[in-house]
Amino acid sequence: MSEPAAAPYRCDIVIPVFNALRSTRDCLASVRRTRPAWARIIVVNDGSDARTSDWLRAQEGITLLENPVNLGFVKSANRGLLFSDLPYVCLLNSDTLLTEGALERMVARMDLDPKIGLCCPLSNGAVNLSVQMPEGEDVFSFARRVARTSPARYPDAVTVVGFCLLVSRRLIEEQGVFDEIFGRGYCEETDFHYRARAAGWRCVVADDTFVYHRSGASFTDGNERTARNMKILMGRWEALHTREIAQFNLVNALGGLRDGDHRWSLPDPAPETYDVLFVLPMMGVFGGVAAVLQLTNALILGGLKAGVVILQDQGPESEVEIFFRPLRIAPDRLGRDLPPCRLLVATAYQTAPLVAAAAASRPGTQTAYFVQDYEGWFGGDDPEYVAFTYQLVPRITTVTSWLADEIRKRHGGNPIAVPISADPDIYYPRGNRAESGRIRVVAMLRSDERRGGRYLLPAMALAAADPRVEVVLFGHQRLTSADPRFPHEHRGTLSQEGVAELLSSAHIVVDPSLFQGFGLVGLEGMASGAACVLTDSGGIHEYAVAGTNALIVPTRDSDALAAAVLRLVNEPILRLRLAAAGLATARTFTWQRTAREYIAFIQSLAAAEQIPPDQQAALSLLAIELLRGNKVFQHGASGWKTAAGITSSSVAPMDLKRRVLNRALVPIRALKRSLDDLVR
Repeated sequence: MSEPAAAPYRCDIVIPVFNALRSTRDCLASVRRTRPAWARIIVVNDGSDARTSDWLRAQEGITLLENPVNLGFVKSANRGLLFSDLPYVCLLNSDTLLTEGALERMVARMDLDPKIGLCCPLSNGAVNLSVQMPEGEDVFSFARRVARTSPARYPDAVTVVGFCLLVSRRLIEEQGVFDEIFGRGYCEETDFHYRARAAGWRCVVADDTFVYHRSGASFTDGNERTARNMKILMGRWEALHTREIAQFNLVNALGGLRDGDHRWSLPDPAPETYDVLFVLPMMGVFGGVAAVLQLTNALILGGLKAGVVILQDQGPESEVEIFFRPLRIAPDRLGRDLPPCRLLVATAYQTAPLVAAAAASRPGTQTAYFVQDYEGWFGGDDPEYVAFTYQLVPRITTVTSWLADEIRKRHGGNPIAVPISADPDIYYPRGNRAESGRIRVVAMLRSDERRGGRYLLPAMALAAADPRVEVVLFGHQRLTSADPRFPHEHRGTLSQEGVAELLSSAHIVVDPSLFQGFGLVGLEGMASGAACVLTDSGGIHEYAVAGTNALIVPTRDSDALAAAVLRLVNEPILRLRLAAAGLATARTFTWQRTAREYIAFIQSLAAAEQIPPDQQAALSLLAIELLRGNKVFQHGASGWKTAAGITSSSVAPMDLKRRVLNRALVPIRALKRSLDDLVR
């Protein structure tokens, strides 16, 4: 029997790209995963850097158009719009994530109403068409929720937004494309909207479709261009724009979908069960928090329903781009308010008892432990207590093989290493490294004692005495009057993009840490094309091999650090060889790889066993004692008391904590023995 004929192509997806490789990678992955069979992919490379261009040229299943120089968004978009010859063309920014069914629904509506010339979806970043995700939703789960709960009226929009803009071929044939007077971009889609409206076309918003938009991922200029283009736009359409905006706001066509903060307001009759939920004690800019957020992003992009619980009612949002909104649940209410999930993951030893107690009261919920450091060496409790938590939640992943070996050697069990990533699509050589002149040495200065600042500064003073060396520091810590004086530049606290730019300019990157669960700075330096000098500190051996892709020196040895730096200054061939090998190594550590390995770990887990009521009570008592004695959470234990049926305000003395923990461990130890027997 012959294969059925492929559906004829009906729509081109045009994606203009200028750098922003990580956003472009994620966008293209989402398009491949969700586009219908009748949609083609056209990418316009607008003079991107070498790394982005090489990546695009290696992609299969796309038509790649390349501008010889950077022409700006408007000309690149027009090139794609005019290259397409299909009935519809969807202009899609490279900082978006396309969602399931988005194109199908918008094209179907335009088929039904031939007077629709332009159609854009709802988004988190679409000016007055924005709808923010509720807590607990991710980009794709929220898109599904919008599709199943929206009335799908497709009201006339004022105005459509160009991040994801479906355009009728007939409109292009009649009105042309964007006016290139708008230069590198901004206001061009609003002008196109009013040109279409003036010619009798409808311009609508797909109120049953949500597409994620990370505004500004590839535009680095702003105010001057914005002001210039707004002046052009208002010179043409000010009276009409003012009148139509007022009417749109008065009618409030989207008012039934969102509340005063533009959050989706329609209830969901069929909320989805999480595949995995990570429990963080707090939100912050710490590396450990960022790793959990990045892994959650990667799992979501890999098709899982994944999320994060923050055990604080209030607090800062993340500076890391995330494709979901975390749940904020007070720790004493975790057992009550936790949504249905298949796997609940502790991310710090303080969260392990809470995770064990919450999961015990929910049949079918598995538990796991995501360990990024050997917490017994620097946590608020002693190693013995931290070790107990490894038995409470014995199914452990670690970020390095070294860390898995440490836990196995000290406490038994069978931890599985799932290495994290420095993201080589953010940290890569950007062509800003000086080919001649002084050798730039870059290091991060942090106040934490275990980060080795007291040994870094004397080493940098020795290295900076060589006139060929330029020292650049970054990080929140500043030099004090007691620190050695030497010529250097201190960039202070940098954004992720700022760090990536700086490391790309470095010839040598130094990390003097005394202890590392993983050591991201070293891998980021390698990914950026620098030769690295690292200390022999545990986790770096996941990626660093002495003399092969880095120089590795003893910890707490300023002289050794300085000698290694000066060796790389004096031996340029060695420096280039280590940098090339390090770059090749770093490119194998991706968040996609981390997600694949974590999904394999999830799939390997045995079904959760139901915990008897007496041991559930023991776990609840442990949670109560933790909350009473730990200042991290700053919450009472009333929720856990209610769950455990406890009315007395004096539950147990603090010295009962270990005995309660031991009681709670009875079924866990039995399960551990069974797992060990199975492995043997």
